[in-house]
Amino acid sequence: MRTPFWLLPLAAGLLPAAYATPYTAEPGCRLPEHVDGRRFTNLSDPTWRPDNPNAGRMVRVDFSGNRYLLSVLGTRLRFHGSYAYRRIADNMAVIDMHEAFEAGDSHYQLMLSCHTDLQGRFVFTQFDGPIEPRRRQNGGTWTLQPR
Repeated sequence: MRTPFWLLPLAAGLLPAAYATPYTAEPGCRLPEHVDGRRFTNLSDPTWRPDNPNAGRMVRVDFSGNRYLLSVLGTRLRFHGSYAYRRIADNMAVIDMHEAFEAGDSHYQLMLSCHTDLQGRFVFTQFDGPIEPRRRQNGGTWTLQPR
């Protein structure tokens, strides 16, 4: 059976939405209004950018005041810095982060979308940093520890 010609544009238009579904925010979930005193556990996707030094690693991020402590789990690596969190919609938020190193500062951003109130996906974008590549991007999943 042949596909009717009028159905092809409709099917082609739905294809991008089908691929985007796992990475979009769910309408019923809510990200917190602030992250002070909260803990995230993030798992970076190893296939997104294999040249990322933390690809495939799990990190724990503890937020307190305007500071954070990032621990790379399974290692002794600990990083701390300052952050600014803003919820741009109930189901989306941005965390701008800054770390200072002797070799130079690192500026990056996490764009969060939620699947539930406690889980979702993130896109990590580093704008500048001391480790090559200085500009990079990857993604992964986040889990917010319940209160």
